[in-house]
Amino acid sequence: MDWVKGFSKGKVRSEVVGYGNTALQLYYKKFAIDSVISLIANALVMSEFQTLENGKEVKKNNYYLLNVEPNKNQNATEFWHEVVSKLIYDNECLIIQQDDELFVADEFTPKIYMKYEDVYSGVVVRDFAFNRNFTESEVLYLKLNNESIKKLIDGLYSEYGNLISASVASYKKANGTKGILTLDTMFSQQEDAQEQLDDLFQNKFKKYFENPNAVLHLEEGMNYEEKQNQTPAKNSRDIKALIDDVIDFVAAAFHVPVGLIKGDVAGVKEQTDNFLIFCVNPIAKLITSEINRKMYGKGLYLKRTYTKIDTQRIKDVDIKSLSSSGDLLFRIGVNSVNDNLKLLGKEPIDEDWANEHYVTKNYQSVLSINDNLKGGEKDGKKDGKS
Repeated sequence: MDWVKGFSKGKVRSEVVGYGNTALQLYYKKFAIDSVISLIANALVMSEFQTLENGKEVKKNNYYLLNVEPNKNQNATEFWHEVVSKLIYDNECLIIQQDDELFVADEFTPKIYMKYEDVYSGVVVRDFAFNRNFTESEVLYLKLNNESIKKLIDGLYSEYGNLISASVASYKKANGTKGILTLDTMFSQQEDAQEQLDDLFQNKFKKYFENPNAVLHLEEGMNYEEKQNQTPAKNSRDIKALIDDVIDFVAAAFHVPVGLIKGDVAGVKEQTDNFLIFCVNPIAKLITSEINRKMYGKGLYLKRTYTKIDTQRIKDVDIKSLSSSGDLLFRIGVNSVNDNLKLLGKEPIDEDWANEHYVTKNYQSVLSINDNLKGGEKDGKKDGKS
């Protein structure tokens, strides 16, 4: 517009207008990373933090804290989503234990020692700045890797994002409408004529290009000729292929099966198993190890008083396929009635017999057989029989 107006006034001025490629690049990368965060966090939320005392499962304060309400302002779903997000974006997460509540720190500065406890200063939670330092034993500190995966993704994406932007620009160019507007040499240079040009470029041409059926009214001294596009029309599949590549390498970085991000139905069971083994379970182990060494300690842990995460609960349970497995586990004494009820997502029975373990007569201990034989020999001698 400035160039045309300048020409009509006897001068020329050209400008180059960008398309906001930076925002475009960040959008696709953020989509891929946030999809991974959502999958991992949802898996943790669907899992259950089980608390045990002397090897027996109990539901007390820690169980409620980890599974329902970590603090008065967050439920467990919000809390663990925030933890996973911090882990992936920052490669680390600091959780503060304050008044029997857990809070995720937004800001902190670690000071690392070798022989003494690490110290965390400048801790900020929800715009509240603590006026004290925290020692290692007072916090839960989680670190995902020695080197931030997100930084590696940023480096890999720095050039790959340009390919996506170029592909989008090429798509627009190939499928856009172009034309030539010719102004008569006697075109007026009065102020009202310039206003007509402004209206033409900013309003009339915009509506003309956006509507599938439109008529363009031109003022006297103007002639518009639509130009035939010499570049073959393109579809958006090339752009999608590049975006798929971004999702692929982000998924690979966090060991998440790419089919789960894209919603592929084929092989979902195998993908879920791989997701648990290579992605969720290591993060679950990282979290429970920190909880056990800080909230329980060595003494209680060795007495089997600790926390563990049951990640198998995220898998969809088919009652028909589980029936034979449940029967087998019950017959060999691995599961009690209540254990099988938990596998089905049902509430346990509040009876002592429901927690007992049984073994069918077909499965007998060698020791039991020997005891029976010895008992028979003693009875035989007592009865005077050989």
